[in-house]
Amino acid sequence: MLVAYGISEKGPEPLAGGEGIPEGTTWLDLFRPTQEEDRTAEGFLGASLPTREEVQEIEFSSRLYNEDGAVFMTASLLTGVDVGKPILAPLTLVVAGERLVTLRYDEFRAVKHFLARAGKPGSGCINVPAAFLGLLEAVIDRAADVLERISGDVDRLNAEIFTQRQNGKRGRSLQVLIGEIGIQGDLAAKARESLASLERLVQFAGLALPPAFDKGPNKGRLKLAGRDIRSIEDQVEFLSTKITFLLEATLGLTSVEQNEVIRVLTVAATFFFPPTLVGTIYGMNFEFMPELHWVFGYPLAIAAMIVSALVPYFYFKRKGWL
Repeated sequence: MLVAYGISEKGPEPLAGGEGIPEGTTWLDLFRPTQEEDRTAEGFLGASLPTREEVQEIEFSSRLYNEDGAVFMTASLLTGVDVGKPILAPLTLVVAGERLVTLRYDEFRAVKHFLARAGKPGSGCINVPAAFLGLLEAVIDRAADVLERISGDVDRLNAEIFTQRQNGKRGRSLQVLIGEIGIQGDLAAKARESLASLERLVQFAGLALPPAFDKGPNKGRLKLAGRDIRSIEDQVEFLSTKITFLLEATLGLTSVEQNEVIRVLTVAATFFFPPTLVGTIYGMNFEFMPELHWVFGYPLAIAAMIVSALVPYFYFKRKGWL
């Protein structure tokens, strides 16, 4: 899909037209473009667009480069978080003079948020540099929102792991919680990878983009975006450390619960061992066993079993082992 926008004092406005690029277009947004749309965008840009395979490569030279007078910048963005299927998908920004092209193959909330915000009066999105910086800031804001969500989920897991209910039992088993911690750890790792790619993009943009991107109202916005990314990266690092701690603590609690089961079984075996010994002795078929022909032999054997079971019980109770 290809959507053409004209950028004016009112912000980005979609332009209707037939085949080709409508007059007054300054921004083309390509979403899963066809080959024909690719060729149309390349004619508008005056440079060749990268293929889907090329934008997914991890080499620095394949994501950030200058070619045919255009600046190509690709970052990996986190998407699918709201539906529980987080993935990293590429977003390519191409700047050629007063022309902007965005190329994407997945839905990004940041793009929708940017369009909704840029269309409001006083947004300041009046030209290509302002649109580029506004879109970049929307991407960073979305990354911060995802990080806040991870932080909230980690705090919830922390409370669930270390806070027991009144009956002494947790709402979910530790095995389930370990799975939840693993999901948050994977999400934090993807967020960190996305932020690293954004930081490289901002650094490259500061060197490769024309001076117009750092003049007037836009002055300093690129540097501020870089500082925002680094602050979010610090928060991701903190969350990763906390997630690692929760995982280790959960594994430790699992070991404690397993040890508790073994302790209970050991104590139970200790209670029943003396009565078993008494019963075994009187179960032998020796000819000369006076108690076998004694009237009180059976009650005495039962009493001996009970006493031999109660003695270790009270002993363990006094020691605080029960």
